[in-house]
Amino acid sequence: MPNPYSMPVSLLQQSMTEFIVALVGVVVVSSGALLYFRRVRQERPPIGTFNGRDIAILLALIIGLPFLYAALPSWAITCVLALTFAAALSIGYRLVWGAAPVWLGIGVLIGANLWTSHTMMGTTAGWELWWIELDILVALGAIAVANLYVQGGMKLKHVAWFGLTLALYDAGSTLVVNVTAVLVEDFIGHPLDPTFGIRGGVNNYGIGIGDLLFYALFVVASYKAYGKAAARLAFAVMVVFGAAAPSLFPLIHDLVDFRNDVVIPSQLFFAPAAFLCYLWMRHHYGPERTMAGYRASQAAPAPAAAPARPAPAAEPASV
Repeated sequence: MPNPYSMPVSLLQQSMTEFIVALVGVVVVSSGALLYFRRVRQERPPIGTFNGRDIAILLALIIGLPFLYAALPSWAITCVLALTFAAALSIGYRLVWGAAPVWLGIGVLIGANLWTSHTMMGTTAGWELWWIELDILVALGAIAVANLYVQGGMKLKHVAWFGLTLALYDAGSTLVVNVTAVLVEDFIGHPLDPTFGIRGGVNNYGIGIGDLLFYALFVVASYKAYGKAAARLAFAVMVVFGAAAPSLFPLIHDLVDFRNDVVIPSQLFFAPAAFLCYLWMRHHYGPERTMAGYRASQAAPAPAAAPARPAPAAEPASV
């Protein structure tokens, strides 16, 4: 996040730039995840119903990874991230393009970012290329993982409750112990930084892959559960509370950490709104569809058109 005191641009300009970056990120990833969900069917082995234990495991991974990153040397972190991106992309896209082209693309993307990080950082072209490579990796990875979970059985209620817990962690890690701020600053310029963003002058503006993944989960799970109208509502909530509110809130109140960096716990804004939206959907639409129910609705034949009524007989001509 940019520093509002040491940079020559205004806080308004920084907030608007952050909003544009967040808006592009959430629209690209959530729209891509929804398009993937509608077009690509992931085949998974029968491993049981997605439940609270799966949410607990996912939350434990999210909470534990930052502390693991802080304890590992940089080369080990790069290896972990490379394996994570490779696994997500291979699972998500080999059904689309085939194994060989996907693994070739994975090697090119990861290799290019490693090369850029070690040879071109410090130059304008290097920063721009570095961010382009990361944006592709992060967007494709979030799209694939969101579908892995939703098509694997994750329900909208799981997403909603998971978001509330994630909001508490996001607020604590950002505003209390400063884990997020330290990791963001330490990762900038390193290979495979899991952030979607751009370079603007001497500032970096970005949104993390975890936030993008949660937004995509909410939109896709809403569509699976209740259809297009619910997905449109989820999309609107995401834009307002996931992109606009966190980015523009510093104009009202400075969220500044001990490094004088602007810090924005995005889920503190989005997760409560998403949970209330889920409660309204459940009240308005009733029980949500499972993945099997969604597929059955897509496979059902369209209702036959009513037969055309016969034209009335012509009146006999009068003499």
